[in-house]
Amino acid sequence: MNCELSYFILISICIPIYNFNVLSLVETLTLQGKEINQPFEIICIDDHSSDFFRKINAPIETMDNIQFISLEKNIGRSKIRNMFIDISKFDKLLFIDCDYSVSSKMFLKNYLAISNFDVIYGGRKHHPIKPKKSNEKLRWKYGLKVEDQSFDYRLNNPYLSFRSNNFLIKKSVFKIIKFDESFISYGHEDTLLALELQKRNIKIHQIDNSVYHDGIEENAEFLLKTRTAIKNLSKIESKKYNINSIKLINTYLRIKKLNLDKLLLLISKNGMTIIEKQLLSSWPSLKLFNLYKLLFYIREQNNV
Repeated sequence: MNCELSYFILISICIPIYNFNVLSLVETLTLQGKEINQPFEIICIDDHSSDFFRKINAPIETMDNIQFISLEKNIGRSKIRNMFIDISKFDKLLFIDCDYSVSSKMFLKNYLAISNFDVIYGGRKHHPIKPKKSNEKLRWKYGLKVEDQSFDYRLNNPYLSFRSNNFLIKKSVFKIIKFDESFISYGHEDTLLALELQKRNIKIHQIDNSVYHDGIEENAEFLLKTRTAIKNLSKIESKKYNINSIKLINTYLRIKKLNLDKLLLLISKNGMTIIEKQLLSSWPSLKLFNLYKLLFYIREQNNV
């Protein structure tokens, strides 16, 4: 590497894209990148989005200091993130999901200030204002009440709280672990990455540097993604990781110990149908959502 560059902290900002408008995110990161007065790059890889979103994001292709790659077919959430290893020029990879926005003017500087750690997670938040559309309330409510974790909680649970939406990792570390490319569909690919980091005793450093989740799906789509994610969770279990700390699995194991799993299996099909109607309403219950996930997980465990 050029000796002049060795004085800088060199960062590659990696944005995997799928069916979302990233113009504002890219513009914000570009402005912050220019303010740090040192080399950086932004890489956007589009995982075969619809023509509608490809047209919206087309201006990015002509922006300075940005590499935009559009894939001819969809390759999935894990494989697309692994692609950044070979494409990026620098050793610090900052991953940001396409459906998030940066609110802090110090976002990049906050990461650069502590970039010597192997892995850094910045956190996420949801906007506190209720969505105008009633069919988005389940996703919003779950994000606000469950996914948004306090900084103290993340400090005490660094692996359990890790998500792939907003993190910095050394390329040398990422080459060793990577995302499991058998995970093509939505859900828990980041859970598996965190388990692998824990297994290898690679620490996740927590920083209070959250981004806001803007991609609130409609209730029906969120339920579909939830079922897909639970199927992936079953795949993680088959890889012999210790995942008892995951709340859904811990609940299932306690129920199984009490011999209640077969009873819940019997009522699961009709029960899920009834619960789903409530979850698709304008006043979804998170308690019923947790029960819905448990019933689906029990069905997965019994190959139903």
